[in-house]
Amino acid sequence: MTMTERHRHEPMPHTHAHHLLNPLRGLILSPKGLVKRLNLRPDATVLELGPGPGYFSLAVARAVPEGKLVLVDVQQEMLDMAKERLEGEGIGHVEYRRADAISLPAESESFDVVFLVAVLGEVPDRGACLREIHRVLRPDGLLAITEFKVGDPDFIPRPELLASVESAGFRSCARHGLLFHYTISFCKAA
Repeated sequence: MTMTERHRHEPMPHTHAHHLLNPLRGLILSPKGLVKRLNLRPDATVLELGPGPGYFSLAVARAVPEGKLVLVDVQQEMLDMAKERLEGEGIGHVEYRRADAISLPAESESFDVVFLVAVLGEVPDRGACLREIHRVLRPDGLLAITEFKVGDPDFIPRPELLASVESAGFRSCARHGLLFHYTISFCKAA
C-alpha cells in the first residue's frame, strides 16, 4: 500500500490557508524559483491546478504579462483568497474557475503549461486527473508537478509520480529539486 492509498485524499481546508501563505515556504522553494522551473513565455496560457490562496500565482501571473493564468480549485474560498491577493497587486489577466481536478472547465488543447504544487496527492482519482490535464494541454505543452517531502501527508515519491504520469501519456523532460522537494516537468507525448 502506497502513502497516497493510506491517505484520505482531501485538499487542505480553506480555514488553514494561512499556512500556505507563510513566507518561510520560500526558503524551500520560492515563487520566483518555481517560475524559473516553468520556463514561461510572456504570452503563455497557464493553468494552475489547486492554487489555494495563490502563493505561487502572483509570480506566475507576472511572468506571463501578455498571456493568461487560469486558477482552478475545488474550494471557492481558496479562489476568493487568491483573487483578492492578485487583484490587490493589480493583476488582472487571471481567471478563477471552481472545479475538481477530474473535470476541468477548459477546451481541449487550450494551455501551454499546467502546473500543480503539492496537489496531485490530494486528488482521489490521480489517473483521471492526469488524463484531463493531457486533454487540456496543447501538443507541445508542459506539465510541471512539484512535491514537498517535508510536511505534506500527500507527498508522492518520485518513482511513483513518474510511473503515474508517464502512464497517462507524458514523458519526463526536466527534473529539478533538492532533498526536501522536487519538480518534474513532463512533455505531452505525441
